[in-house]
Amino acid sequence: MLNPIDDMGRELDAKFTLEKLPDGFALTVESRGGSDHGPNRSRNKNYIDGILLHLKRMAEHDMRLDEIQVASAQALRLPESERVVWPDGYPRPLKMAGVSDFSDLRLAIGRQSAAFQNTSNSTGNNSKRMKLIVRSSETAAMTMDQLEAIFTGRSGASVWTEAPTSDEEKLRERVANARRAARRSSAKGKKPPNGQNDVKRVSSSLERFVRDPNVIAWVLEQAAGSCEACSEKAPFQREDGEPYLEVHHVRPLAEGGPDTVDNAVACCPNCHRLLHHGSGQEKLRQSLLERLGRLKDWPQKPMA
Repeated sequence: MLNPIDDMGRELDAKFTLEKLPDGFALTVESRGGSDHGPNRSRNKNYIDGILLHLKRMAEHDMRLDEIQVASAQALRLPESERVVWPDGYPRPLKMAGVSDFSDLRLAIGRQSAAFQNTSNSTGNNSKRMKLIVRSSETAAMTMDQLEAIFTGRSGASVWTEAPTSDEEKLRERVANARRAARRSSAKGKKPPNGQNDVKRVSSSLERFVRDPNVIAWVLEQAAGSCEACSEKAPFQREDGEPYLEVHHVRPLAEGGPDTVDNAVACCPNCHRLLHHGSGQEKLRQSLLERLGRLKDWPQKPMA
């Protein structure tokens, strides 16, 4: 069981659990009950604040809420499809970044919880045990450590919590977010992100790889503005003032290389093009493998 830390650094009495699903994850908030002054000891008295915090953190990480289930003992006797509730007036699935009033959303969820199976044997409690389900290729790629870091808010947890994406604009935004988080937490010397050994492809008019922004951010932070191939400073600065370097996979993703820090280097544009197209590309690749102790010589493998 986990308890979240709010934005003021206070641990809430609002126990929850996380479960990885093949296509995302489920967050289950335990029910509120009892009383400090009654025969049954109070439990999860910050239930409301906990749910509100989880909804906000889903929005901060651009998640999509796909399903809400009542998970009380009574509900669990029913088929899973009959446990589902949904707040009135909200689209399903719900893109959390588009929610303007999280208190209103939390109240709408509470009303559906109270109405669920409200019979003569039920009190209509709106603080039931609830399961919030998020599904997407991006959240499916997240590790349990990343999910716990997001929803506990603990300062000692991993800072590498940005979800992978194939969208170039979102990737740039998430890399920037990950770098800011790294700097706030002095993460330069901390454990690197896990990255992805099995890198997914998505198809639209063009086929793209789903990249991990945490890997890009970590590699750029290690490079500290200098090309890891030629050791020269970045040739110019981006509009946001960051040195312009490009992250290259030493074993390309198209050859089955992983999207991990032991297969990625930060390069100036010239060295990046050389590594892809130059007559000396293999020589430079071997030089990088010999000089940078973090790199692994990943074998080429056929892509599905």
